[in-house]
Amino acid sequence: MRWSERVETFTLKNGLRVHYQTYPENVAGIALLYRAGSAHEKVGKTGIAHILEHLMFNGTANYGPFSDYVEAWGGTDNAFTDRDITVYHTVVPAGRLRDVLILEADRMRNLTFNNFYAEKSVILEEYLLSENEDDERLWTETFAALWPDSPYSHPVSGWPSDVLNLTLDDLVEFYRTHYTPNNALLVVVSPHGADTVREMVDEIFGPIPRGPDVRHPVYASPPYPWNKRIEIRMNRPRRFVLAFRLGKPSLRYNTALNVFSRILDLERSSPLWPLVEEGLLEIFNVRNYEYEGGNVFAVVGEVAPGRDVPYGRIMDTLLSFTPSDEVLSRVKRMFKSEFVFSYEEAESITINVALTSYLFGDVPTLPESLKVYDSITPEDLEAIKREMEEAPRVLVRYV
Repeated sequence: MRWSERVETFTLKNGLRVHYQTYPENVAGIALLYRAGSAHEKVGKTGIAHILEHLMFNGTANYGPFSDYVEAWGGTDNAFTDRDITVYHTVVPAGRLRDVLILEADRMRNLTFNNFYAEKSVILEEYLLSENEDDERLWTETFAALWPDSPYSHPVSGWPSDVLNLTLDDLVEFYRTHYTPNNALLVVVSPHGADTVREMVDEIFGPIPRGPDVRHPVYASPPYPWNKRIEIRMNRPRRFVLAFRLGKPSLRYNTALNVFSRILDLERSSPLWPLVEEGLLEIFNVRNYEYEGGNVFAVVGEVAPGRDVPYGRIMDTLLSFTPSDEVLSRVKRMFKSEFVFSYEEAESITINVALTSYLFGDVPTLPESLKVYDSITPEDLEAIKREMEEAPRVLVRYV
């Protein structure tokens, strides 16, 4: 791979935006990102995006189940739904690039919604099973409290009562509105030349008509900060999430926020580790979730038996710690190493490019991305701490 090579971008007449990058091995990877997640669902109709993701693998008017072909070709495929997007990603031998693009274009236009009612049952069963998982209800309450003014407040899998009452017409309407070329982003990596890929994509996706213009949610900054505490009675009472609703994404800001969270997540080197040594926490980790409307920064953990969440100590630590130059440099090196490694595999390249383009509107080269990590300073981390002090936040725990 020529790491300095910029991702080539072009847009078809029907509005499909395409990113392409050469890949040195005999492998082709694609990712098709639709701006169609749970945040695009109507009140009372939650869960559609997630069910539709399942149905996209069940066949069309022209072809059988998608994965059957990919597996027969020696490839792999998968998908995920989130609040803003749904992403389908596939890796096949390079000689099968045209074939997989044909399948992907066909299910953009000719889905038959096979096994709709069976998939509804699967989703409901998944929800009931997830009720027993440690963090599921914690995160449902966390997002509902952090984003009461937006569709981020309902779970990606939907509310069970909504899913139970969804009709096939609901799915068809969502599909025809959101699964269109002008509401999608296609990423291709392969050893084929750029001109060859452009012609191939234009030939296969170009005939699909442009769909209606989709109205995407608009996320305004909250009018005032809030600090909530929510308690849920469960069999395992020691789990908790302390989460903050932070600023809208930009490449530099999100890079700094990810560096900030990694420093806090360094186990024994973390400034939160003394809480474990003192017996106030048993385990913890720090996460940052990136969305179009903003970031959700969270400390997730488990308190020692008989202890309350050491909220004050955690807050003091988050707002007062200052990493040494050595720690900051080490974390930046860790991220850079992980980032370079992620660009070794076709699948991770396509997903990285799709998510970067969706979140930030541009796709820097690998060297440009590494320079962003190098540019993060202690002042960037101090700015995050000042923002956290005034940001909406919520503590959710099991009791």
